[in-house]
Amino acid sequence: MDNKSILDAIEPEAAAEMVSRRDAIAKGAKTTAFVRTALALGSAPVMIAALSREMYGQGTTANINSVLQFALLLENLEAEFYKTVTGAGTGFSATNNPQAGAFATVRAALTTAEAATIALIRDHEIAHVAFLRTALGSNAPAPVTGAAFDFTGGGPSARGTGPFAAAGTNKNFLLAVTQAFEDTGVRAYKGQAGNLFSNPAVLQQALRIHSIEARHAAKIRMMRRQAGASDAVRISGTVRGTGAAAAGAAPATLFTGVPAASITAATAAFDLIYANEQVTTQGGVNLTTLTIPGVTGTDLTNAIGESFDEPLDRAAVTAIVQPFVIATIPTT
Repeated sequence: MDNKSILDAIEPEAAAEMVSRRDAIAKGAKTTAFVRTALALGSAPVMIAALSREMYGQGTTANINSVLQFALLLENLEAEFYKTVTGAGTGFSATNNPQAGAFATVRAALTTAEAATIALIRDHEIAHVAFLRTALGSNAPAPVTGAAFDFTGGGPSARGTGPFAAAGTNKNFLLAVTQAFEDTGVRAYKGQAGNLFSNPAVLQQALRIHSIEARHAAKIRMMRRQAGASDAVRISGTVRGTGAAAAGAAPATLFTGVPAASITAATAAFDLIYANEQVTTQGGVNLTTLTIPGVTGTDLTNAIGESFDEPLDRAAVTAIVQPFVIATIPTT
């Protein structure tokens, strides 16, 4: 990968901040020997790692480490999932990924545009993993491969044969599961934001990643609509309603051929992911008392519910993703 493509994989605001920091150093600002060496080498990958470590690694508390490690687990799950779906990506191989061929059938069913979008999302997730590992520094856990996960949702007891195995053969089911992964990430980052207030730099970058996850979720919704999903899948990227209905799941029309057990498992997962989304009271203010010209009744309730995204706490996120993770996820 050349320097340009690496920089393109970093969110523009973060890249700009790193360039600003580099320029400040060039004008005499104090910094560490590690950063000076990286800048002297003129290597974009080393420079990014050095600057981001300096930007986000100072004053990291045990609580912030825990949040970042949890975020890293989720980003690893997403990155390895997309590598497996596309059959490619940094560090991907049949040797370190027992599910390397699991998505061959559905991969062949993807259009050129769909495949390109999923590959781009994969590269974003890989960049997020690299960033979080750099931010954690010596506190980062050992790198993982696809072997750390079971994308069928079977966990260690039913590895490779879990209820989401149909994602490897049914494109509509794959896209619904992908949307669920992305929305889980969006709500998880929001749920952990309050634990990062003591370190504004880390909070800022976490929110940047959060915004990219939200864009991914919106793009997947567009792909689902183009593949035939009903308008329950909101092109705007917003969530209407709560539970499985909010996911835009329509088994009778979208998931033909998917086993009933998979439908049941997906519905249960969607119920967890989209729980409590239709909230009309925010910050103690009952928003149903609003007056919006021409918008009343159910339309008003829907508009209010779609206007706010609700967080998921760590316990809720763990319950959602544990079936896809072989190891037991720490509670703190």
